[in-house]
Amino acid sequence: MLKLQFGLFRQLQRNRFNKYLIKRYAGHSKWQNIRHIKGIKDAQKNLLFTRISRMINVAVQEGGSADPNKNLKLSQIVDQAKKSNMPVASIQNILKSCKIDKSKAIRDVFDIKGPGGCFILCEVFTHQPHQFKNNLATILRKHKSQYANGGGHHIFQEKGVIITELQSEISKEEEMLELATSHAIESGAEDVTILDKSTAKFLCEISTMQKVIEALEKQGYTIVSATEEWIAVQLHQLAEPDLTVVDALYKKLEALPEVVRIADNIA
Repeated sequence: MLKLQFGLFRQLQRNRFNKYLIKRYAGHSKWQNIRHIKGIKDAQKNLLFTRISRMINVAVQEGGSADPNKNLKLSQIVDQAKKSNMPVASIQNILKSCKIDKSKAIRDVFDIKGPGGCFILCEVFTHQPHQFKNNLATILRKHKSQYANGGGHHIFQEKGVIITELQSEISKEEEMLELATSHAIESGAEDVTILDKSTAKFLCEISTMQKVIEALEKQGYTIVSATEEWIAVQLHQLAEPDLTVVDALYKKLEALPEVVRIADNIA
């Protein structure tokens, strides 16, 4: 796996790209990159579609309409779903099944101190926030975790995450990285990582994600998924036993219907 942290190579960039500077990130999370690869390339892609369907439901409830033409946030998520190759029929079925809930469920984000001192953010949408928080506390205790009470929010930023398939004629990863770096700069992305021989991950501001997607498509990339995610600016290394516990915790959290998104700062 190859990666380029733009901030660590600023002098190189000044020589090659003149005055162009890209924001620095603390690093790429190998843990998250592995999860991205698994999530795209095996049965866990169903989990991505489940998460998107939950985001659609949240947008319908908060926007008060299941019509993307009347609900800007919903329209943006539907676009993300299409870019993530979610079948149009599935999207339409989800929209048809969404009913405006008069009981007003609420969105909340819990920050969690996880195994080995890592931080986890968990976004939920629930009608019973107090009951959910109690239930979640029980799950956390069983997985060496607890509520961080605001201690973890500051190390995350929301970014657009675009997973792409690389151009097939490139065979060497070093060449892929150089080409993807050039394309990232041209498209307005802030960061790029080569996940494997055929997959690259681009980061960008959420406000520019559609523009970056269109630019990458013109450069010959196939968009595998495009989502809004929290990206950690400070990464934390975990020992193998703690990673095993975190993986078990993720499976528990992802199985909860109230959970919309999860992120962590694991290196």
